[in-house]
Amino acid sequence: MPNSFHLRLSDAKERLFRLQKAERRIQDLQKRVRELERQVIQLEIQLEDEQADVDKLTRMSLTNLFHTILRSKTEQLEMERQQALSAALKLQEAKQTLADTQSDLRRFSDDLSHYRNAKREYDELLLEREAFLRSSHSSTHALTEMEEQIGDQSILVKELHEAWTAGRRVLSSLEDASASLEKAENWGKWDMWANGGLVSTHIKHNHVDDAKQFIHNANHQLLNFRDELADVKRSIAIEVDISSMLKMADYWFDGLISDWIVQGRIRDAHDKVLDAIHRIRTIVNQLQTEHQSESASLQTMKTKRTSWIETFQAG
Repeated sequence: MPNSFHLRLSDAKERLFRLQKAERRIQDLQKRVRELERQVIQLEIQLEDEQADVDKLTRMSLTNLFHTILRSKTEQLEMERQQALSAALKLQEAKQTLADTQSDLRRFSDDLSHYRNAKREYDELLLEREAFLRSSHSSTHALTEMEEQIGDQSILVKELHEAWTAGRRVLSSLEDASASLEKAENWGKWDMWANGGLVSTHIKHNHVDDAKQFIHNANHQLLNFRDELADVKRSIAIEVDISSMLKMADYWFDGLISDWIVQGRIRDAHDKVLDAIHRIRTIVNQLQTEHQSESASLQTMKTKRTSWIETFQAG
């Protein structure tokens, strides 16, 4: 291709680099501005408090008398004024830093506006270059092979992400169930040892009902999770249930023995849920690690392809 194309591509890469740099810097500066704004507010409050302490010592009051007896009022007032001055200086510095950061943010925003079309221009030049290379028999095979590898890797990354997402949904429902069962256990202890009566029994079983619903959701989500795991050649065999008989003993029988029975069932159910959480979390963490690793490999493949298109010299 003519040398003019390489100059255009080099210029486009430079503009794209400036665009990406501006985007990263803007994101950092926006975060910094939010932090500084919070800091300014906190320092303004601190300065008001310090000034209030100074004002108190300049008025005649029992507090003044107290300080006069235990310590020189002049010394106390001087200390309070120094603290107020320190707070004022910190506030002034924070406001100046905020103003400087906002100025930097405006500057990089202008850069972003200047390079806004850089990505589109760069992509268009790559497409132009790619079309040229496809017309050359010596480069078509290599380009097709790279694209097939990228395609296969993209599918793997997508499948891992879907499995990871499905597992997180199951994990969330199980964690909600665990929290409800823990509350049910606590109310059960109150029921047994403090004679909570029907009110505490009712609250306990409400938490049990919540746990049942969360576990129902988890079991339903597990079906999808199993399917997603099968797509990445993995399997899981987990199912959690809570017997509907958990409720009956407390309402129809009176006595510590029946309370112990119900409490034991709740505890057993909670143990099963915690075991399922542990197993699901282990798999979810593995999927996350694999997804990150395979995503990095995919990006490497894409970068290699782009570099090849930029530098390949067709015969």
